[in-house]
Amino acid sequence: MEPQNRNATRLLTAFCGVASLAPYIFFGWYSLRLLYINLTTDDAAAHRSGGMLIGAIAFPLATIIFGLISWLCIKRALWPSTTR
Repeated sequence: MEPQNRNATRLLTAFCGVASLAPYIFFGWYSLRLLYINLTTDDAAAHRSGGMLIGAIAFPLATIIFGLISWLCIKRALWPSTTR
């Protein structure tokens, strides 16, 4: 691969890694907020609904997925493989 294409690929990969940090932070914050509300409010049972159950599954899963995407993209942009 030409050096110019290699630099463009690294730049795009780094951009994707940084761009996926925003949803990672949002979903992580919202997962912690959901856990806090569920554990600390006296009337948490009144707030439990289908949406809270779906959020309890989907938000941590989204946090893990976006975190892995971000970590892998940034890792690949900063330390590219030399075997290619």
